[in-house]
Amino acid sequence: MIKPCVLVAVVLCTTGTLSAPQRPPPGGSEKDAVITSQQLEVNFDGNYINNFETSNGISHQESGQPKQVEQETPVISQGSDSYVAPDGQQVSITWVADENGFQVQGSHIPTAPPIPPEIQRALEWNAAHPEEDDGGQRPPGRE
Repeated sequence: MIKPCVLVAVVLCTTGTLSAPQRPPPGGSEKDAVITSQQLEVNFDGNYINNFETSNGISHQESGQPKQVEQETPVISQGSDSYVAPDGQQVSITWVADENGFQVQGSHIPTAPPIPPEIQRALEWNAAHPEEDDGGQRPPGRE
């Protein structure tokens, strides 16, 4: 069972870490932004909800619940964030934090270029021929 103080600390750290960047909105300043809606529920069973929206376009939705993983019970969280970038573009992300780590998705997040076909063929050949992984330099005593 997760102690309530640990759960509150996780919620507060996650909210501070994942909230949108604090930049002045186009034509205004952050000091003029206000919270327009807010919901925070932390239950004794470890479930929680943390949602808020601000007048300058920041939106944060998050929920979490404990999950038994081997001998531990971490809190599994998921949510989404959106905000208006300095160039005026709406930026949205979704994320999950679970036993597999933090995974985030968003159209503005760069992705790696595709693997060139020649390299992909070489990787496939290497995987199909593990006996030749030594590059022809077998250690002494191995034949």
